[in-house]
Amino acid sequence: MPKFYTLFIGFSLSILALNSCVQEPDYSTTPEISFASIRKINKIASDGFGGTTKIDSLIMSINFKDGDGDLGITEAEVKANAAYKDFKNFIVDAYIIKNNKPVALNLNPALGGRMNFKFNQSGKTRAIEGTVDYSSQFAYAFYKGYSPLFTPKNDTLQFDIKIVDNAFHQSNVVRTDRIVIFQD
Repeated sequence: MPKFYTLFIGFSLSILALNSCVQEPDYSTTPEISFASIRKINKIASDGFGGTTKIDSLIMSINFKDGDGDLGITEAEVKANAAYKDFKNFIVDAYIIKNNKPVALNLNPALGGRMNFKFNQSGKTRAIEGTVDYSSQFAYAFYKGYSPLFTPKNDTLQFDIKIVDNAFHQSNVVRTDRIVIFQD
């Protein structure tokens, strides 16, 4: 056998041996999250009355780990199980900064909602990890409708985020960095 084939076979066997040593991570079945980033995109949109308004679109990103991969849910699963009737698996609490302290904003509608897709597409119980982005829009023209705590310009917001898996295990809570909205 030529040396090239011997080296190729030896190299291939080495790669197979290394791949067989890789183990799946050992994460808790309770989701764990960490803050990744928050950023703002300024947009112009219709105000619904024939004019336009500025919108600040905030995009919050978190990293997650889950030991059994039961994050995300489909509409079919929600309809099939009464326990999921009002299920929200991405929960966001908003705070406005007043005198350098966070003050809870009771926004209506509340931020967060349901991640309507399966993170683990395999159908098998397995550890997963990744990043989730969530966006929310704040329209300048309607800021007072969100909360009387808003001022006309330069409000600083901060958010607490947690996620919930399909077994109703709640993750830890992470706090975002502060971000200014309603800037000129």
